[in-house]
Order: sequence, then structure tokens, then C-alpha cells
Amino acid sequence: MGINGENALKFFGNMTASISHEVKNVLAIINENAGLLGDLCIMAEKGLPIDPGRFSAVAEKVIKQVQRGDVIIRRLNNFAHSVDEPDCDFDVNDILVLVLDLSERIALMSGIKLETNRTADPVIINANPFLFETLIWFFLDYAMNVIVGKEKTICITAEKNSDNVVITFSKLKGLPGIQADEFPGEREKSLLTALNAITVIDADSEKIIIKL
Repeated sequence: MGINGENALKFFGNMTASISHEVKNVLAIINENAGLLGDLCIMAEKGLPIDPGRFSAVAEKVIKQVQRGDVIIRRLNNFAHSVDEPDCDFDVNDILVLVLDLSERIALMSGIKLETNRTADPVIINANPFLFETLIWFFLDYAMNVIVGKEKTICITAEKNSDNVVITFSKLKGLPGIQADEFPGEREKSLLTALNAITVIDADSEKIIIKL
């Protein structure tokens, strides 16, 4: 397996592990409420007075978790289908939103808020969507380890600039303190090469930029 394949496989493993934890959390909450519903039924069978509102509250919690689970599974489905075609046209904004959604749990565990400002017009490129997702994740993973301060926020945007698509990671407080040769590393360089992309680190403006 080549270096790009190894990197992509690690990314796939990171994301599916995170998704599985989210699904397990959903099932745990549903199971907890099912147990509560069972207790209420036993109380009702014994003739104890039960406020009907308690049944409604439990039902609402279960419905909320089912809806949450549906969103998680749809994300997983979109992620899985990103390997359907090695090269195709896609909207960069769609990929950014998907990767941010997949990374939300990991970011929250580190106290980091993820943002994106989607452009009104689509930003279309022709590339390998799965390798592109992998590249965005590795840059995001690096950014999450760089930023410092109480209000940790990473904003990712995409725009069409002349003949290039420009992806900007901004609000990276802590970036000015890194060494110039620290990033990108070999895993990022291999993906940049595969996608015919380059990167620019603007430490003073606290930004990392990818140009395709």
C-alpha cells in the first residue's frame, strides 16, 4: 500500500471510530429511556398514579435520539460514497461541511469550535474526493493541535480565485509560534502532490492556505 493509501486508511479509521462512538452514545441514551419507560409501565400496572406527561417526555427524548442517529448515519453514508469514483467533479464546500461534521466530536473533546462560511456559488473541482477529504482532515488535525487560548476556534473557507481553488484555515492562534519546517509533514506532502496542490503558511495572519 502506498503512502497515500496508508494515510487515507488512517483517516478512514479515525472517522469511523468517532462515528461508532457517536452511534453508541445514541443507543445508550435510547436504552436508558427504554428502561425508564419500562419502570413507568410497571408502576402503572401496580395502579400507581403516573403523570402522562412523563411518558410523553420519554418518547420525545427517544425521538430526538433517533433523529440524531439518522443524521450520523447519513454522514457515514456520504463519507462511504466518497470512494465510489477515483476522480470526479464535486463542490469543495460539500466536502468541507462533511469533514467538519465528521470531526465535530473530536473537536468538542478538545474544546474547539469548528466553523465554515459557505459561499453562495459552488466551488467545483475535479479530483479524488476521498484523498481530498483526507487532506482536509490532516490539515484540520494539525490546526487543532496548534491553536491555543481559551476561545479555540478554527474557520475553514473555500473560494474560487482566478484559476485556483483556495481553501483557508483561519483563526489559528498559536500558529506564529511554530517552526517553519514543522508543517506540512510527509503525510500532508504526499497528498498535496497527489492532488496537485500547494500550501502556504501565513503565520502572521494565523492562516494556513491550500491552493489547488
